[in-house]
Amino acid sequence: MLVSTIKSGEVISKSSPSNQSELVELCPSSDARWDEFVSAHPDATVYHHSAWTQFLADAYGHTPLYLGLMSADGHRLLGVLPLLFVDSLLTGKRLVSLPFTSYCNPLMPQSRLEDALSYALNRFRGVRYVELKLLNLPGEKTDHDRLSVESPFVSQILRLPEDLEELFRSFHNTSIRQMVRRARRDGLVVRLASSEAELRRFYELEVRLRRSQGLPTPPYKFYAGMRRALSPKGLFELPVVEFRGNIIAAAVVLKWPSGWHLEYTASDPVYHKHGANQLLAWECIKRAHQEGIRVFDFGRTSLWHRSLLMYKDRWQTRRYPIRYRYFPDNAKRPGWRDISGSLLVRLNKRLPLAALEWEGRRIYPHRS
Repeated sequence: MLVSTIKSGEVISKSSPSNQSELVELCPSSDARWDEFVSAHPDATVYHHSAWTQFLADAYGHTPLYLGLMSADGHRLLGVLPLLFVDSLLTGKRLVSLPFTSYCNPLMPQSRLEDALSYALNRFRGVRYVELKLLNLPGEKTDHDRLSVESPFVSQILRLPEDLEELFRSFHNTSIRQMVRRARRDGLVVRLASSEAELRRFYELEVRLRRSQGLPTPPYKFYAGMRRALSPKGLFELPVVEFRGNIIAAAVVLKWPSGWHLEYTASDPVYHKHGANQLLAWECIKRAHQEGIRVFDFGRTSLWHRSLLMYKDRWQTRRYPIRYRYFPDNAKRPGWRDISGSLLVRLNKRLPLAALEWEGRRIYPHRS
């Protein structure tokens, strides 16, 4: 599978007189420079931390590739690019930054990104292309605009002001504010979960939600691995909503100094009228604000999912387009299509939960 074995920090691309930097492969488990660089970078996200890449590799059996850009004197790390090698009989061999990740912009100077992508393409045998997922903020103009392609996905992001009460007043009245107030009147309570049983309850809610949408669910080990890898580093929380001693809603929150991500949410539809989802999101926003966070990401949304787009809009989020870059530029790109009315979706809505979980275990290792 690998073309050759490289030691952590070994130079793989020499610098030139006009480019005083060298490409290296790193092994973050034994080399602290990767996470030290990411932790100090203003544009980094939780997805750049090595724990995120490694957990994905462990969950689905993919091979990680950590590319770094080192100063010519070998003293300073100047950039990083995390990748996972996906070897699938169904979808072929490819490198992705990163699978099951909304976006992961390269933290690498544009002048050396082409060299890094070219090296990655040849690092494994038979790779069809390298795929990058890029978040383009309004007003930003980069070379990614020229080389990337549009996708049917956006990330809906809320900027948190100093005045939290003013923010609350800006939310949609009937869809958000009134539902938060009702949840409080009805006695719903939000707290942080800590046990395996509570994670299992979240997963049960998630499987039922996915069945209602006609979609398979990631295997339980995906969420368990995420928690195991990220919690000790303070990057993961599982807030839950309780009503009369029962967990009726829960969410995965990924934490980073530059912003929090409300990554996965699930709830019992019986309690939707009580405002469980709205109270859960609002309490997460309040916690982020208390910790000095100014960016709250409601997560990736498909442009085909109009009702979810509208719901997140009512939180005063802005839609930021997610673009994809493929290397080489002439690589055959996978297509996107709206599957909401497909036969598989209709069948999934009728499957027993155990069958839907089995389907997810078989399908997800091939997706990205």
